[in-house]
Amino acid sequence: MNSPALADVTASAQPTWRVTNAPVASSRTDDIWFIDARRGWAVNSNGQIVHTEDGFTTWKEQLHDPEVYFRCVGFASEARGWVGTLTANKRMFETFDGGISWSVVEGLPSLAPSAICGLSVVNESVVYASGTNFPNRPTRMIRTVDGGASWQAWDMSPHATLLVDTYFTDADHGWVVGGKATVANPTRNDVRAVVLRTEDGGRTWENRAAALGDHLPLGEWGWKIQFLTDRIGYVSLESFTRAAILKTTDGGDSWTRIEIHDPQGNANLEGVGFIDENTGWVGGWGSATFQEGFSSSTVDGGESWQNADEIKFINRFRFFHQPVIVGYASGRTVYRYSAEPVAAPHEIASLEKLHLLADNTPQSGTAPMRISLTIPDGADRLTVDIWDRFGEHVRQLIDETQPATGLRTVDWDVTDDTGSPLEGGSFLLRVTVDDRSESQIVHVTR
Repeated sequence: MNSPALADVTASAQPTWRVTNAPVASSRTDDIWFIDARRGWAVNSNGQIVHTEDGFTTWKEQLHDPEVYFRCVGFASEARGWVGTLTANKRMFETFDGGISWSVVEGLPSLAPSAICGLSVVNESVVYASGTNFPNRPTRMIRTVDGGASWQAWDMSPHATLLVDTYFTDADHGWVVGGKATVANPTRNDVRAVVLRTEDGGRTWENRAAALGDHLPLGEWGWKIQFLTDRIGYVSLESFTRAAILKTTDGGDSWTRIEIHDPQGNANLEGVGFIDENTGWVGGWGSATFQEGFSSSTVDGGESWQNADEIKFINRFRFFHQPVIVGYASGRTVYRYSAEPVAAPHEIASLEKLHLLADNTPQSGTAPMRISLTIPDGADRLTVDIWDRFGEHVRQLIDETQPATGLRTVDWDVTDDTGSPLEGGSFLLRVTVDDRSESQIVHVTR
């Protein structure tokens, strides 16, 4: 995975996080995947799959689907890849040509997860996927061992109430993280984190976090898993009010919970990434309101933590080389960790900034929520869609052809498509005009 340009970076140069020229997506870019230190893909809350050949100095949109909530991405080679979504009728996309064309994976088994939250591409033949992050839906997994020609599915309900990320080292050995409740009709407040390991391709599972018992609080679940080496690994623990991770130093046989206390009171974590046993970062939503996007860093293995808000709303880290000299984080945009500065973009047309929303930073308000839009000249179709903070579609507010040009305000009464009132909280708003979308987190108080 070495890149000739990166090999010239001197050992004395100090790597740091910098904003790339990738699209700014609020709520965020949910996932990234790189086949080397320059070439990669990202999926974001604007309904885009985007590709870069130069570490997101420049990028090209490969797919835009305003109906889909993209969640995860993985590639086996520069040609063969998959993307998972939270959209039931388009749960998975695949490409055979590096993303020049994408198609919906048809014929998934009836036991396939209703949403694909985690994706682990082992090689061109073997892929695993997991879900869902909804405690009121069955937890399930799928895999292919023939490159996607067929898929097998199975129920994970005996092991977990919700499932998120999965990671396999080969066709038989792997992990999936999430949470388990022991009460009927559970909510996220009822789950404790599980770190499930299989050594037989998913036929049997063992919760390697079970020994922690009551040291794992209710209302906290596994979100992302990273293995730094075959012995050292981490799991981010999502909770609306706390921040913590799990760490293993024995290949996952046992885990230790590490609480995170930084000066800004970070909480609601999702992403975790370490470049060595001492140096790492965590990030996510920042609080129960999903608005701050705080990140934290450590240089002493988690003994102490500092604010690290040069990166925001982080969901995934990817690192290259050993020792690490380049890395990426996906959040409000894609960030690069490197001693090299991010070059100015060369393809200005591909980096056009959208102005469908006056401001796509997180906003707060009371019901009804007022949304201000700008409709460009010559628009053929306008849609406004709303997902809840976990990616479940709750309302299509507008679907118009030949919308009037110019400024426009729309009031949302915080009801779903059936007219039923929704509880206050954070939602993802996506505005689409023809082939362009822009998204925003809105926090509504009733």
